[in-house]
Amino acid sequence: MKKILLLGALCFFGVQSSIAQEVKTDSTTTNTNRAKRNFYIAGGAQFVDFKLNDKLKASNLPEVKAGAFELSIGVNKTGKDFSSDLEWNVDYYADGKTPAERVRFLSTGVKWRPHYVVSQSKDMIFTAGLDLSWVLNSVNIYTRGNVIDLNNLNPAEHSGHISLYNQNVYLGPSASFGVFQDSEFPLRLTAGYEWNVARASWRSEVAQVANTVKEGGQGRFYAKVIWYL
Repeated sequence: MKKILLLGALCFFGVQSSIAQEVKTDSTTTNTNRAKRNFYIAGGAQFVDFKLNDKLKASNLPEVKAGAFELSIGVNKTGKDFSSDLEWNVDYYADGKTPAERVRFLSTGVKWRPHYVVSQSKDMIFTAGLDLSWVLNSVNIYTRGNVIDLNNLNPAEHSGHISLYNQNVYLGPSASFGVFQDSEFPLRLTAGYEWNVARASWRSEVAQVANTVKEGGQGRFYAKVIWYL
């Protein structure tokens, strides 16, 4: 009887040890997977005042709004001392329009964000550094109510649409504060202020642009929340 009880006890503790080892292995695997999760999506806003607005205002046209919704996807790599983000951004500005005209503005670009890790713990992280961005801006100005006749596609007989674009380079400081870093849904709040260092002029792919204006020197502010995938 004692041998049976001893054998039963050994089996019980053996099973318990196996379960504990399995839980520990799963926990280790989870932590390892979490450490490898470096892709993210982000949503926020950016604010910039374009010099093109002076031209639009002088022509009694609706101006480009200062604020835009920004959507981002990117990849992050964080080590002991440094952090780096590489992301693609799309910014949508609310259309400016009157009963007769409409201005549609869209911006897209790539951003590199190298940061120094100022403070890091199990659940929180604070980093600071620089942003380097390349941005393509496109604006379409057109008369509302235009009709395009597919039986007459002679471009000389169609009017009321102006398409412009420019390419800019921005540089400036930024900072990032992360919370819940050891959870299933780590978050970061990132904000920065950048200056346009390219002084790019507005151009057109289909026409020469006279009396253009350069978008140089002005700054833009952005803030976004980043969700790790």
